[in-house]
Amino acid sequence: MDEMRDDLRSGVRDLAERAIDLYARGILTAEVLAERIMDEWERVRVAGDQPSHALLRRIAQRICSRELCAAWSSSDADARNRAFSNLRYYLACSLQHSRYATPLRRYANAAEDVLHQTLETLHREFMRKEGVALRDPAAFLKWAQTILLHQARAFLQKCERDAALSLDAHLELFSEQFVDTRNDDPLKYILQQEVQQTLGAAILSMRNLRYRQVLIYTYIVGVDESEQARRLQVRVQDIYLWRHRALKALRSKPELIQGLRSLLD
Repeated sequence: MDEMRDDLRSGVRDLAERAIDLYARGILTAEVLAERIMDEWERVRVAGDQPSHALLRRIAQRICSRELCAAWSSSDADARNRAFSNLRYYLACSLQHSRYATPLRRYANAAEDVLHQTLETLHREFMRKEGVALRDPAAFLKWAQTILLHQARAFLQKCERDAALSLDAHLELFSEQFVDTRNDDPLKYILQQEVQQTLGAAILSMRNLRYRQVLIYTYIVGVDESEQARRLQVRVQDIYLWRHRALKALRSKPELIQGLRSLLD
């Protein structure tokens, strides 16, 4: 039994060191955290039970969360600075391992902007004396992570809206350049206008923003695949794939495909 308890304490100590590195450097020591983990486990254990690693990790995180919350709202400037450093590190790691990490890389300084906005929101919530963290300091880390993911999603949605507006304006600006106003054939001139208007409406009606971007850049703006990849910060093969799928989505309207081809003639 003593040997089993020693093994448990050794495992808890290792877990405490990792938790300190992630959540509470300069706020707690591994020795103190390990003892507090064991104390909390003793209070909730059932005779004969052994704690799972996941349970011990949750206990460690909740302890660190309470201490981090206390330091974040402390009147001591050094404590607040340590809390800021730890929280920023934790949020940066969380963002790096989230599903938003890859799309954020398409935009310069996006991760930094999301982190800054998250920390600013956390500070504002504390100044208002509101939020989950003040009601349940043990949930502070989870609360901060939730705000982070919300900010990342909002950032990407705004970027997509801005890109859509920019492309809409770009399409309107360039739509007339393919209509030859010097054409002596009135019927051909009218048909050309109709094709252009129908084509623009079809592209803009596509729900997938990437498909719209590739079609507009290819057939309206006249940008090659390499330049598109550079502008969108993706691989060239992604451009080919999106264009293939976009054209496939338009194949139910053969007159549009013919119109696209005519722009390249």
